[in-house]
Amino acid sequence: MKTMSNITITEELRDHVNELCAKSKAWAEAAPEGEFRTYSSYDEADMISHSEHYTKGERSLTPDEWDQTKAWEEYYDAHKAAYGIRPRWDYWSDKTTAEWEHLSSECYAQASAEYDREQEEKKAEESYAYESPAELQNGINI
Repeated sequence: MKTMSNITITEELRDHVNELCAKSKAWAEAAPEGEFRTYSSYDEADMISHSEHYTKGERSLTPDEWDQTKAWEEYYDAHKAAYGIRPRWDYWSDKTTAEWEHLSSECYAQASAEYDREQEEKKAEESYAYESPAELQNGINI
């Protein structure tokens, strides 16, 4: 275990995060020709910073808590994409990793549906054909 700041990162967390990073890098490197993918990469300082932020400087996160915070961060961005506001009323420990992932999926589905609706609306506006009004009874044309 290495100590920086007031937090000691556990071997369990270090191994967990390194495994996640390795999987992420392998996925990115397996991208088909012409597809751009990025991957996650965290070092010891990132793990300490993350732990300080989410535990208010008290301790290292557990591997489950690491996953929970990452899922919450994803939800935080997904909610902004779907509803235009970040859910500052939620706290990372309010729900499990699976619950945050489910909520993220719902938000992305909402954002996608809204995008599709906007595209249909745009298409309808672009295809609108102006029709001259009928002649008025008194002979005035507009």
